[in-house]
Amino acid sequence: MSQIKLEDVYFSYRETPEGVLSGLNLEIRAGSFVTVIGSNGSGKSTLLKLLNGLILPDRGEVKIDGLSTKDRKNLRAIREKVSLLFQNPDNQIVGDTLELDTAFGPENLGLESEEIGRRVEKALDRVGLLDKRHLSPQALSGGEKARLGIAGVLALESSVMALDEATAMLDGDGRERVLEILLKECRENGRTIILVTHHSAETLLSDRVIVLDKGRIILDGTPKEVYREAKLLKEKGIPIPPYAELSLLLDKGEIALTGDELWHMVGGKNG
Repeated sequence: MSQIKLEDVYFSYRETPEGVLSGLNLEIRAGSFVTVIGSNGSGKSTLLKLLNGLILPDRGEVKIDGLSTKDRKNLRAIREKVSLLFQNPDNQIVGDTLELDTAFGPENLGLESEEIGRRVEKALDRVGLLDKRHLSPQALSGGEKARLGIAGVLALESSVMALDEATAMLDGDGRERVLEILLKECRENGRTIILVTHHSAETLLSDRVIVLDKGRIILDGTPKEVYREAKLLKEKGIPIPPYAELSLLLDKGEIALTGDELWHMVGGKNG
């Protein structure tokens, strides 16, 4: 059974009655690393909010481990399964210190204080903020706030991590560090990672790339399969990694290198 399943999902905001998502059908297996790309307004952020039950579909159904978000009694269990990182880290800050902010999610799960402390320390350490645990989040730079948001998601230890532009405010080193953390969570801890990104190079590390355009999936496959459609992506205003484009040119439409090879070839810091 797929861990995540969307069946003929439609969703629109009041200010966009023409619809944001239109008849979306999607299945994601547990333990996979999925990246989602598309132009602005394509429905990427809306998709993540639907997975967490933060918003509900107008039509169709979203199921997490077989639980429908439309059944309100399922929402607590679904939100324990799917942690959500917002695009703007300021929207996720709730604590007076980094330590209290990171502890907010685990506390809501009703965990013992000792377990909360363990999770908070581990999460802050992994994003490089443990030495600032007693500072106010407002004392942080934009990049540090982004890492604090990631720490909050890590501390939940949920089976699905849905992240909206998790690396957008980070420099090259910061992006590489966060991506290494996400890859480890996926490969070693079996978590499902769904990362919305505008950095096309980041998609090369994923198992699967989903391309949205005007609320519909126009491409869905491995990075190698998706970037074979370079012409279509460019027509939709969606950039492709320069290294993938070079490889396409050299190999006459076939990506010669794997995503990992391409990523490490350039140090994972550009694109």
